[in-house]
Amino acid sequence: MVIYKGVREVETMNENLLNEKNDIEKELIKLDSKYSKVAGLRLVVFLIAVILIALGVSNHSIIYLLIGIIFVIGFIFLVRYHSLINENISSIKAKSKVLGRYLKRKSGEWRSFKDDGSEYLRPNDNLSHDLDLLGRASLFQMISIAHTSAGREKLANTLSLKNVKLEDRSKRYEAVQELSEKVSFLVDFEASSERILEKREKEKERLGEEEKETPEKDVKKLPLWMYPLMILVPVINIAAIILVLVGGQSPTRILIAFILGLVITWFPMGILDSIISPVYKYGIASNDYHRMLKLISDSEFKSEVLKNIYDRTTSRDGILSAIRSMGRISAVNNISFNPIIHMVLAGFLGWDYYIALAASRWTAKNEGVFEECTDIISDIEELGSIAVLSMVRDTTEPEIIGTMKLDMTKVYHPLLNPETVVSNDAVIDNKLTIITGSNMSGKTTYLRTVAINMVLSYIGAGVCAESFKIPYMKIFTSMRVMDDVAGGISTFYAEILRIKEMAEYISSDASVPAICLIDEIFKGTNSADRIVGATEALQKLSAGNSMVLVSTHDFELCDLSENNYHFEEYYENGELKFDYKMRDGKCTTRNAIAILKMAGLVQN
Repeated sequence: MVIYKGVREVETMNENLLNEKNDIEKELIKLDSKYSKVAGLRLVVFLIAVILIALGVSNHSIIYLLIGIIFVIGFIFLVRYHSLINENISSIKAKSKVLGRYLKRKSGEWRSFKDDGSEYLRPNDNLSHDLDLLGRASLFQMISIAHTSAGREKLANTLSLKNVKLEDRSKRYEAVQELSEKVSFLVDFEASSERILEKREKEKERLGEEEKETPEKDVKKLPLWMYPLMILVPVINIAAIILVLVGGQSPTRILIAFILGLVITWFPMGILDSIISPVYKYGIASNDYHRMLKLISDSEFKSEVLKNIYDRTTSRDGILSAIRSMGRISAVNNISFNPIIHMVLAGFLGWDYYIALAASRWTAKNEGVFEECTDIISDIEELGSIAVLSMVRDTTEPEIIGTMKLDMTKVYHPLLNPETVVSNDAVIDNKLTIITGSNMSGKTTYLRTVAINMVLSYIGAGVCAESFKIPYMKIFTSMRVMDDVAGGISTFYAEILRIKEMAEYISSDASVPAICLIDEIFKGTNSADRIVGATEALQKLSAGNSMVLVSTHDFELCDLSENNYHFEEYYENGELKFDYKMRDGKCTTRNAIAILKMAGLVQN
């Protein structure tokens, strides 16, 4: 079996990422300096423009006025240039964050990542709770490079096995492995995706609300009666300026024309906002959307899944040009984000009418483009997130077999530190397997290791093992069983409900066999009842089209199966130690007293 990302390859990638991160941080220092200089120049140009225009109006001087207008144009150019530098700085900062996260995934530092997919974790999703697929310290938290809501939701549904199609597994695996080898592509793609998230958050802060709501009036086309008004506003202002400069009229006329222009521009603002709404919704991130689609269209893909995504990106007429044109409209509109500049542009030019006209024409030609764009991007985010695992862990391709057998070599848990994690081998072909062992020796971790790698196998990911051969099975778990005080359900009864669900599925003669992974069966009741109840439950679960793996401290349950494994402890210089290696047979040691002594609760 081919190991796509061995330890040496992962270490080399880490070194390259670290070097790139250091290089772009040096570039960031240079850009910060340029940003400050342009900011100072912009202020000087603005002040000169104000002084010249004031002199031109007060002295009726066309020369001063024209020079002032030139400085105004220069100021607008500097505002745009300053904005581009800021965009570049933000992009570099986003890329630096992305590179930093890849480096942190190598160790346990990824647990500090903000996004853990908790909002997708449902109370009845036992699999995601038990296997840490979603939520704090989860697989989602470690691998996610998704920043769009659609991409995050797709990844969450995939990890929790809501959208699994086994027939697509091999094709998905090819796509995932291809992406795992395109490190630069994924880093640049995620950096752009993160920029979208950052811009959305800044926009919410700027507006002082959760999100700019779509106006109540759903108007997409500029009404005919607005065309004369958009022409009238600049005409009355030009006329007033000419009268003041040439006719010797009072400068007050310019102020009156300006106020009239504001009234004409802003009284239909509800309609204008409705027409401009696509710019509010998509414009702020359109350049990043375009950059992401351009990354796809400029790449060469070999796998069928990625080729289909490429075709969707390039085959639709004008999707890239449509998004680029929205970026231009947004860039022009962004000039007016400064309230003073917006007021000046609206009063003198009828600015909002022209933005609305551009948005209206764009919508008429390109409606639905961003929905398609978002879907394409979310597909790459979901596949790319799964590819991350093979970039930061030693993985291999799993094999789905037709026999009821688990054949695993050097399998380990993907969420544990790869520098210290212990791998295990096992061939399990019995209907019922009992795993015993002392406290903290690794029983529960092993059950989770098997289950989470099975999940990875079914979604097209690489698995954390040297070889991993399993059948396709419906996965049931009973591990983190919690009581429900409000619902009047004890821990013991909650576990009974989980095992009942397993039994009902198995007795239904479903075509897909079940695998039931149960940790410390019926630990919520006394030992006598636990042994009797566990015996009955395990015999029932293992009687159908199923396999059962159960951990227990009750050695009596080992008699139910010929397939027993155990974990054990050892002592070194009087100190309790664990090697986390699984061995044949049942456990013969206990360590509860030793652990109590470690906690200082037992003296002798």
